[in-house]
Parts: sequence; structure tokens; C-alpha cells
Amino acid sequence: MRDLIKYFVKYPVSANIIMLLIIIFGCMGLFNLRKTFFPERSAKIIIVDAVFPGASPLEIEQMVTLKIEDNIDGITGIKRITSKSLENTSSVVVEIENNANNQVVIQDIKNAIDRINSFPDDMESPSISLMEDLNPGISFAINGEVSLNQLKKAAEEIEDDLKAMDGVSKIRISGYPVEEMEISVRENDLKKYNLSFQDLNRAISNENIDITGGTVKSRDENFMIRSNNKKYSANEISEIVVKKINNRIIKIKDVASVDRIWKDISNRKFYNNTAGVVINVFNTNNEDISIVAGKTRAYLENFNKINQDIKADIIIDNSIIIEQRIALLTKNGVIGFILVLLILTLFLHPSLAGWVAVAIPISFAGMFILASFYGITLNVISLFGMIIVIGILVDDGIIIAENIYQRYEQGEDRITAAINGTLEVLPAVFSAILTTIVAFSLFFMLDGMLGDFFPEMGFVVIGTLIFSLIEGVIILPTHIAHSKALKGIQPPNKLKRIIDKTTSILESLKRKYYAPLLSYTIKNPFTIILIFICSLAITVSAMSAGLIKSTVFPNIEGESIIVNLKFEAGSSEEKTKKWINYIEDKIIQKNEEISKEFNNGNSLVKAIEKTIGNNQAADQWSMSAAQSSEKSYLNVILTPSEERSIGTSEITNLLKDAVGEIPSAESLTFDIESPFGKAISIALYSENNNELLSAIKILKDYMINLNMMKNIQSSDQKGLKEIKLKLKNKAYQMNLSTAQILSEIRNGFYGFESQRLQIGTNEVKIWIRYDKEDRNSIYDLENMRINIMGNNYLVGDLVNIKIERDLLSIDHLNGKRSVQIDADLLNPKIDNPITITANVEEFINSNIKTIYPSIKYSVEGQIRSQAETGNSLKFSGPIVLILMLTIILFTFRSLLQTFAVFILIPFGFIGVGWGHFIHDFQLSMFSYFGMIALIGILVNDSLVFISKFNKNLKEGLKFEDALTQTGLSRFRPIILTSITTVAGLAPLIFEKELQAQFLIPMAIAIAYGLILATLLTLVFLPAFLKITNRIRYTKEWIFSGKELNEEDREPAIKEMEYEKI
Repeated sequence: MRDLIKYFVKYPVSANIIMLLIIIFGCMGLFNLRKTFFPERSAKIIIVDAVFPGASPLEIEQMVTLKIEDNIDGITGIKRITSKSLENTSSVVVEIENNANNQVVIQDIKNAIDRINSFPDDMESPSISLMEDLNPGISFAINGEVSLNQLKKAAEEIEDDLKAMDGVSKIRISGYPVEEMEISVRENDLKKYNLSFQDLNRAISNENIDITGGTVKSRDENFMIRSNNKKYSANEISEIVVKKINNRIIKIKDVASVDRIWKDISNRKFYNNTAGVVINVFNTNNEDISIVAGKTRAYLENFNKINQDIKADIIIDNSIIIEQRIALLTKNGVIGFILVLLILTLFLHPSLAGWVAVAIPISFAGMFILASFYGITLNVISLFGMIIVIGILVDDGIIIAENIYQRYEQGEDRITAAINGTLEVLPAVFSAILTTIVAFSLFFMLDGMLGDFFPEMGFVVIGTLIFSLIEGVIILPTHIAHSKALKGIQPPNKLKRIIDKTTSILESLKRKYYAPLLSYTIKNPFTIILIFICSLAITVSAMSAGLIKSTVFPNIEGESIIVNLKFEAGSSEEKTKKWINYIEDKIIQKNEEISKEFNNGNSLVKAIEKTIGNNQAADQWSMSAAQSSEKSYLNVILTPSEERSIGTSEITNLLKDAVGEIPSAESLTFDIESPFGKAISIALYSENNNELLSAIKILKDYMINLNMMKNIQSSDQKGLKEIKLKLKNKAYQMNLSTAQILSEIRNGFYGFESQRLQIGTNEVKIWIRYDKEDRNSIYDLENMRINIMGNNYLVGDLVNIKIERDLLSIDHLNGKRSVQIDADLLNPKIDNPITITANVEEFINSNIKTIYPSIKYSVEGQIRSQAETGNSLKFSGPIVLILMLTIILFTFRSLLQTFAVFILIPFGFIGVGWGHFIHDFQLSMFSYFGMIALIGILVNDSLVFISKFNKNLKEGLKFEDALTQTGLSRFRPIILTSITTVAGLAPLIFEKELQAQFLIPMAIAIAYGLILATLLTLVFLPAFLKITNRIRYTKEWIFSGKELNEEDREPAIKEMEYEKI
């Protein structure tokens, strides 16, 4: 290693060439990196959807869902299975293990479902798909004073135009139902001509076809026989002949009206109270969000220029958000870099400061080379990894540069000082970097939501540290050896005076305050240790008492409010529309009032997206949405947080108070958009449905009475009112069955699919059913005539009718019926979801399970994700810890000195905890990840401290003199590391923009933890080393009877005997 360093120091051109190559290839790698909103994830969800038209949730469960679940259960690679049985539809969600091959699992599922031969005859073939990880790019609405048909046509043209562009592939349109061709049969005319639904269906099947009839082969040429009789318009279909009676031809139009209509499902979008269609453009894992959104914006700009009747308005552009985040973190990184350079210049020679600071871009450039090969993207997680690693980079640079400069000041020539100064600290720096790499490798072993995001941060840190080691061994010593500082060239007089002043201040602090403190520490080590132990105990007590607050994920206020309104299932669209319009008007009125009061008259509400009939306003990126007339939603989009002086929570409360209660509404919630899901989520499941429903009611009441949660919703919502039919004795006497009667009723009231037409890109189904006038009341049902064996009977004469409400859906968790309760925290800045969930779990175990033994439960939402991460840490954490211990043991070859390094880590929590208290942030998972970065710096400083202490002992210094000399010599680099790292993170800590909020806890953890780490290294560590020295004395006296002096007890002195060999 000496020869390698010596070569580059003697021939600086070589080091410069390597530096230049790293920078050039790093820039090339950076330009090849794609931008994404979050790190890309491999798809780990498989959806199995099956459609059985006209079936109830119970029928779907028994005839479809259970069969699918039973057959796929046990397939290798499946983590868990959940399902939802709805009206007409079964949806089974399969979660895959992280290490499973999703293509193999999906093929196994397909094979298992193909083996099921007992599905209902009318059921469509199940669709099995891997849920692709689509990233939301840009969402926009088109609207205008035109018909819905014209809007649909325009939306489809826009979709075609956008998909024709390179880099744009995934688009979803919402705001209108699907189209269908409806043959509305008039019951009286059907009776008049003695026709049935089957007659109409048979006529369509026989006549509305394109068919070939072979070929005619003449002597000269061949002819294909073909009938092109397919009809695509309502008028053409109405002309199809059904039957000939005497000399009269009966056509479809004689017994029914044929219309191309929108399916009878509520699904409408409004943007700022104007009807429209919403188009969502996604970017896949192979597409750049900036490119996708940029092309879409350019297209929309041109679209608005050339179209007068239809206009496009952008609702959300996530590329702007990611660009803002990149700009924000870049700005904070640049400011941090400048502060680092400035502070180093104030305390070191400017050339030393410059070359230490240059290590940052060189290390990043090296990391970009690796990132371009491994598919890393520029996103908020990877960018933050770059910010937190700055502190470690600066720490290593200061250690090497300052040690070289010290040796130069002691009289060594610049070449020798560079070589010896680097070699002296290289073992400790190498061990520290290797230890930090091992610590961050933990991010690759995480499960849960965090396991999807944080491996990229680990990659960024590890890649940067690898190149920082190369830079620290080859490039930095070379540049310092040939710098002005070691050539004796002084900086300009004015700057030199400033440097002399700041250096004297630091020396004064060391001489007046630190030196006496260190002397006291060495003489009273137990007192110092006790002070730190008490401080840690106070911190833990403050956390237990709620003074220092904690949560799972940080409370981040989004920039939109989701208003969910739901009436009793089956409520009319008119009623829903009336009240959601009322709520929208109230919000607009209140916005004008609070904007004047809190925002200088500038509107706090940017736009309002309204949806009637499905939940795509609440989650406009969802793959599917329940559609029903009793539901409606508002997506209230607020102005950016940095442009207003009032928080989203306060705005939400003011709007909620202005709206008040809605008569007869089942639920009205005002939710703030959160990237982490529901804070409280519990699923109960059991094979006993009655016990399950009773238990849910008890649990829901308990959660309400706790008065710590809001928006408490359960999945056991009642569905539509159902008309239950039961055959009378008369029907049985006539040898009629339920299937016969219900088949006729179903044909008339629900209808049946006769054919499918491909009209352009749309598949249009032909449905035959009664006209609305003949199926809009129970009276129509009772007086419906059914034809059985040539005889007509009234339905009311054959069945008894009873009205009940059934479940909207039936949920399963691992094959058993389940009901899930979700809730938000009433005071998210105060309450801890872990504590509340623990209370709920205790209530379930002590109360509910004693009454209903069959009940089991599963914790979902944020807590489940945290538990998955925690469980993975139980396995990977000890492995990482053992590897870190091994590295340090190899460095010191002393168990007690290794323990001295690791004992510092928990005490760093003191600074982390009180830092969060000062800034009024909750401790969260992100805070603990910040501590992992803190460990890197803490271990780095302590390793160099102990290495220097061992070296001083080997040079003949007395124990206490060696400890004192080490503390005083390490004071300046440790203080500089702390000041520069804290200064680099300070801009981020005080950032007000929404994009920075969930990164701030990590920054606080590193900055405040480092402040305490400075005290730990300079004060606690000497005290602990003094105590370990006494422990060694006691051990030697007990086991050998020797009374060794302080120096001879130390492993560094013992090693000197073997080093002579």
C-alpha cells in the first residue's frame, strides 16, 4: 500500500487522470439515470378477477372465490391471499414473497385455476394479471360545452396520439361508463306476438353474423362465398327479423326499442364543477417521468390552441413534484457543500479545504458510474442518500488531510507527510468505511414497504463510500502533497487573518474548556459515565411519557383533501349529486373566507375534482374502482404548502366545520392524502360469520369510545336492499323450480348478453332486457308474466316477496371471512399508532376472544408494514452487528476496545430524541434509519480516536498522557466534522416545502445525534477507556496475580512484543 500511495504522490498526473476519468464517466452515468417519483419496484401482486353477471356477493363467494382460493393455496412463493366478493365480481389478491419469481408464481396460479372445472356456466374466464408497478405521471381533465360522446371521442384520440409518442405507453381514462347496445323489450308487445327473450336472442345470433360458406372454383378464377351481415348500428339491429306470423314479418323494432346507451352505472367526473373526462398518464419502470409528463404537457398546450370547444386542464403533474424534490435536495446539497467548503476554509488552509471538499463530487461521480449499470434512478430516496453520505465523506477527508498537515507541521517534508499521514490513519478509515458499508447493507435485507424503497439509499451510500476510499488513498494525498498548504504558500492576508482568528478561537476552546474537561474525565470516569447514563434514562423516560413523541411513519400533510360521501346502498344518483354539490359549494364559500384571513386573499384551493359513482377521485391511480350511485368524492387540491401560512390539517378542520352534518349520510369523511396508508387498521377473521359480525360491532364501538381515532370505517357495509323470492306451494304443485322462475325474471330485469360487437377500439355488448318502464317497481315484478311450457303466469302468483339488506361485499383473509376496520389518528402529531393498536389488540384478546373464541385478528396498514420491517431486522440485524464487530475486532484486536466503540451507539439516541423534541417532530422509522447513517460517523471518529491512542502508547507515552494527547489532537478534526455535517444538513432541517417533510426526521437524527456524538467521542470514550483499563488490571490480578501498571495492561503495548517477531 505504501508503494501505491508513494507512486501517485510522486507522479500526480496519474492521480489527476484517474480523477478526470471518474468525473467524465460519472457525468455520462448521471445523464443516463432516469427520474422517477419513488424507487422502482418489481411487481409483487397478482390479481385474479372473475366476472359472473347477476350473481350476489354470497353466490360469488361460494361459486367462484372459494374455489380459486382453495386451488391456489399452497403454491410456492405465495405470501398471503386476500379476496373480495362483490356483486357480479370476484377479485382475489395474491401477495408474492420478496424472493419469489413472479413469472413462475403467476404461471403456477394459471395452471391451478385452469384445473377448476366446476365454475358456473355463465361465468367469464378469469383474468390473471401481474399488477405492474405503474408510477403516476400526469393527470388532466378535458371538458367543454359538448356532449359526453364527444368528450369520449376526444379522450380516445388523445390516448392514441400520446401512445404514438416514444416513451408513453400506459394511459387510463375515467369519467364515463362503458357503452352498450340495449334492446328494451316491451312486455305487452312480447305477449301480443307470443314471443320470448330466447326468440329475440336466437334471431340476433342467426342473422347478425359474418360467415363464410366455402369457395367456388371456376375454370378462370376462384370465389369466396361470404355473408357480410353484421349490423353495428341500433337502427340496423332493430330491423332484424324475429318471426313471421301469417303474412306479417315481426322485427325487433315491433317488440323493443334499440339504443346505444351508457351502461346504467354512475361514473361521472367534474373539474371545477364542469363535466369532463379525466385522463391519467403513467410511466412504467422503463420510462422517465419527466419525459412522459413533458411530452404530455407539450401535447396539451398544442391541443388547447387548436380546439375551441374542448379544453384540457392539468390536475396533478407528478413530474413537477419530482423535479421540485430534485431541485430541493440539489439546492440543499449545494448549500451544504458551500457551507462545508466555507467552514473548512475558516479552520484549515484554503487549499486543504478545497481538496477535502472536492472528494464529494469525485465520490458521487464514481457512484453514478455504478448506478447507471445497476438501474438506479434519480428519486427522492437516492438523492437523500447522497445528502446523508456527505457527512461521512467530509469526516474521512478531514481525518486524512488534517493528519497529513499535522505531520507536515511537525517537520516532515510534504511527500513523506502525505505518505505517512495517510498510512497512519488508513487502517482506521478503511475499517470505518467498511463498517459503514456493512451497516447500510442492512437496507438490502428489509421487508415491507420500506424494503421496497430504501435499498436504493443503501446502494448510493455504499457506492459513494467505495469511491471515497479510492479517492482518499490515491487522489487526496496526492493533491494535498502538492497543495499550496504544504508548499508553504500562505493565503491572502485578509483571508489568513480570518483563518488565524477562527483557528485561535478553536484553540482557545480546546485549551480553556476541553482540556480541563478531559482532565476531569480521566480522573473521574465513573462520574462522566453516570452523567451519560442518566441522560439516556431521562431521554427514554421522556419518550415513554410522551414528551418526545413517536410514531411509525412521520405525519406528512399532503396537498390535497379527499372528501368521501356515502349514503345507504341503493340511494339515487340525484340524491348523491345534490349533496356532493352542496358540499362543494360550502367548500368554495369557506375557501374565499379563510383565504382572506390566512393567505392575503390568495386562494388556498387550487382546484376541485368531483366524482360521482366511483372512488377514482380518492385514489385516481387505483387499478379499479367500485362504482355505485350512493358514493361521491371530492379531491380538493390545495396550493403548495410553501405558498400558504396555514397547514392542511387546519384547512381540513375549517372546511369540515363549514360543511357540517349531511342528513341520512352513512359516512362523510375529510381525509388528508398520505403516502403511507391508514395509521390504524385491524382485520378480524373467522369461519363463524355471525360471531364475526358481532365482534366487529363490539370492536368498532370500543374504537369510537377511545376517542383517539377518526374516520373509523369497516368493510362490512350493507349493500343494496334485496328482494328475496321464495316459491309458493302453487309453484311446487305445478312442478316448477326456483331456477326456472328466476331464469325468466333475470332475463327481464337484469337482462342477458346476446352478442358482442367490436366498434373501433370499443367492445359493445348487446343486452336484451325489459324496457325501464316495465322494470322500475316491485309492482312490475309481481305482474311480470313468465312463459313456462306454453302457459303464462304472474310472478306474484308463484313467489312470496321479502325485502332485506345484504352485505355489499364479502372479504376473505387467508381463506376465512374477514372484516377490516380502518381509522385515522385524531391527533396524529401527538398519538402513537403503535400504542393505540396495542390497546386495540389487548381489547380483542381480553374481551372479544373470550366471548367469541373463533375470532382471530391481523394487524394491517402502517403497523403491518412496520412489523414486516421489524421481523426482517430480527434476522438481518444480528448478522450486520456481528460483521461490524468482526471488522473492528480485526482493527484493534481487543474485545474491550471494540466494545468501547459500540457502547457509544445507544447514547447517540440522546441527541436524536431531543432533536426531534426541539423541532416538534415525531420519532419515526425514518429517524431510526438516520441513526444508521449516524453510526457511520460515530464509529469512524471513535476508530480513529482509539487508533491514535494506541499509537501514542506505542510511542512511549504514559496512559493518561496518551489519552490526553489523543483527545487534544483529535479535537479539531472531530469538531470540524460535526460543524460541517450539521451545517450541510441545516438547510434541509429548516426546509418548509412539503417535499422535504418526510426527510427532515432523518436529517434531525443525523445532525443532533452528531452533536452528541462529538461529546461521546471526546468525553465519554476517554472515560470508558479509563474504566476498561481498570477492568484489565482487575482481570490480570485475579487470574495471574500480577499488578500491571496502566500502560502494560493495554493491548497495544502487549502487541509490541509480537510486532518485533
